[in-house]
Amino acid sequence: MSQKKNDNNIPNYYLYGTVLTRYGLASLNHDMRRGNKTTLQKGYWNGKIHSFVGSSAIRWALRFYLQKQGYLVNRVWDEDEHINRLTSEDFDPEQFYDDDIFGFALLESAETEDETSTTKRKKKQTKTSTPNQRMGALAMNMAVSLTPYDGAVKLGAKSGREKDSTSLHFTEYHATRYQYYFGINATHLKKFSRILPLIDGIMNIPKVGGSSNIFNYPFCPDSLVLHWTNHFASYISYCFEYCDPKSKEAKFTKEFIDEVECGQIDSSQLWIGGTIVKDLQQLHNFESSPFKKAHIYRNRNELIENLKTVITRDLGLEESK
Repeated sequence: MSQKKNDNNIPNYYLYGTVLTRYGLASLNHDMRRGNKTTLQKGYWNGKIHSFVGSSAIRWALRFYLQKQGYLVNRVWDEDEHINRLTSEDFDPEQFYDDDIFGFALLESAETEDETSTTKRKKKQTKTSTPNQRMGALAMNMAVSLTPYDGAVKLGAKSGREKDSTSLHFTEYHATRYQYYFGINATHLKKFSRILPLIDGIMNIPKVGGSSNIFNYPFCPDSLVLHWTNHFASYISYCFEYCDPKSKEAKFTKEFIDEVECGQIDSSQLWIGGTIVKDLQQLHNFESSPFKKAHIYRNRNELIENLKTVITRDLGLEESK
């Protein structure tokens, strides 16, 4: 267990989590239109093609949540022009929530070109300045669908009498759930209390992966596993899978259950909530299982409020307040 203390004389704390979304229809979730076809971002997962939602899309949604809740952010999203506007080019993690939580990197360089008279070739010499950068407290991985992509496509047509080669258009879509994994280094934050609105953002995350309100996938958690710990690493990543490919129901992976039951994961540090609780309590050995030591809540909001109380205590936020 890593108990190294920071400048505030508090042991390092980390919050890891795997979030399972509700069942929904995903489209326009990352990639761009190719001709008259709008594609999903896809890749291999467990040997089959699944659809993905990029981590940058989830991070954008969390930053937008902070902005809409009135927290001071440096990159303010202009909803009319669809562009991020910097409040200050001098990034300041003490002042701005997003500079502290998500980090930033401002890399400046100057190039000079010298042209020789003999070869007429340009030689570039790069002068690199000291980078103005900060590693964010939040690490976010991409979301992966629980089921393989089945190739579903929706056909549409442009209105009006005049038609051309792009009048028919196709949109790939995927009826599925997504799971994504994140980690928060709480004691890396300039202000520890910022972890609390970040957790609220994960629970109330706005639209992810769409634009112009064309697409809105329900990314609020259906079930979640959180790990509040002093450990530098966690073993709870991507711990969900479908009970049956034709079912909407999900369950924990055998690997995750084994890690808890063998003691690799300290179950007393786990916070488990949502619809997955019913499946968990149906384990044949649940009453004698280490899962009994976990903090288990069917009501997700109740879980979060109690977890935030523990975080407030452990980070000494009551005293600092």
